[in-house]
Amino acid sequence: MPTRQYRPKTPAARIITMLLMTALAVLSGCAGPKKIGPQQDDLFGARAYKHFLDGDIPRAIEVYKRAYEAARKIDNGAGAARHLSNIGRAYYELLRADSAALYFAKAYEEFKVYGNDAGILKSAAFLALCNASAGDNASAQRWLGAASSANSDKKTRKDNERYLSVIKGMVDFRLTSKVSNERELSDALAFYKKKKDHTVLSTVYRLMADVEFTKGNCSTAVRYLDYALLSIDESKEKYKRSAVLLKLAAIKFCAGDEAAGKHYYERAAGCAPKGAPAPVMEQVRSCGGVCR
Repeated sequence: MPTRQYRPKTPAARIITMLLMTALAVLSGCAGPKKIGPQQDDLFGARAYKHFLDGDIPRAIEVYKRAYEAARKIDNGAGAARHLSNIGRAYYELLRADSAALYFAKAYEEFKVYGNDAGILKSAAFLALCNASAGDNASAQRWLGAASSANSDKKTRKDNERYLSVIKGMVDFRLTSKVSNERELSDALAFYKKKKDHTVLSTVYRLMADVEFTKGNCSTAVRYLDYALLSIDESKEKYKRSAVLLKLAAIKFCAGDEAAGKHYYERAAGCAPKGAPAPVMEQVRSCGGVCR
């Protein structure tokens, strides 16, 4: 069987081979490294979220900031935007609306760069809530409009419309102590009950309790708050419990049930998130409503 004789490459052939190898190296570099497993910012983010759920809000903020820095180091812009939003959410739970708004505004701009409509919508929605908490109706409405404009995906439009109806109700209540469209709120309740989305359900129940309390319907408000506690247990969001228990304490004090008021207050103080201690009992006892 004849053997194939080796022929040395000509200078031109060697140059062509070198060019091809260089091109392949450049192309593989442009493609970037494959993501094998979670990145460092993902690990920090998961750890921060656990702190957040457990009610250690200051620690969650600290670790979310480390997640943000890690995302920036590896040029993960979308991840950095998500971590900024999470920092804003943590400050929001500490009732530090100014700090929350600062981070939500940064996240909003980052999400716009990456065309992340879900991130844009959520950031704008929380900016509306932050401005409503500060009594700035004009800015709150402007951000509600920005959130609605981001609801462009047909697949998620229905879900987002329900979500925004809840946000609008919360904005209304913070500005006027009432909800302009209670029917929308009832529809949202039915929608999220069907979905078994206990994260949003607990928020809806709390808002409905607030509305009923301002009307003097204390027994109805208590029922909604009991439902809120059940939803919180389902969603494992421990940090929400204290606020609900404080509302129950306030209602019981208003109803003249001193023992029950103290009971709920002590429970609320015992599970208050770190960084957001319960107000003094006298502040809760000074009833701002009348039970019929």
